[in-house]
Amino acid sequence: MIVRSVIDRSAAILLQPHLYFTCDDDFLDFGDGSVYVAIMAALATLLGIVMGSAGSHYNSFGLVPALIMGPLAGVLVTFVMAGIIHVLCKALGSQGDFGDSFHIAASAAVLMPVSQLLSVLPLMIVSIGWAWWVVSRGVIHVHNVAPRKAEIAFALLYATLLLIAAANN
Repeated sequence: MIVRSVIDRSAAILLQPHLYFTCDDDFLDFGDGSVYVAIMAALATLLGIVMGSAGSHYNSFGLVPALIMGPLAGVLVTFVMAGIIHVLCKALGSQGDFGDSFHIAASAAVLMPVSQLLSVLPLMIVSIGWAWWVVSRGVIHVHNVAPRKAEIAFALLYATLLLIAAANN
């Protein structure tokens, strides 16, 4: 049952984020969101090991430690990203709380395995653009931020992330 739930949620976030974030039926609180992020991070870790694109840092840990560290790091990064989203949303005039920001960040974790598949630099642009689209839809619908403000603010954030990623490749 959890597999079906994860697949349905992932498809909804990836294909129709504007509808996903307007529906309150699938709100990711801290518990459910952390589990979802851990699953997405474990999938990304497995893909990294299988594809070899994750580099030697996964392979040097071994499979089991990597499958423990990957999800833990994913959840930690999601809380940090939720904090960044929350600060930006507050600066844009949102009245939402940190739980709303966490819901958006946890939902965006669906892009962890997708990003692993698209880890080649030209395809990384697609992945980061997709993440911008999902997060900006979440900010617009969950935090009720004006669409243009959300799109511009998060475009700047993700452009910065793209520049950092390009510099590291």
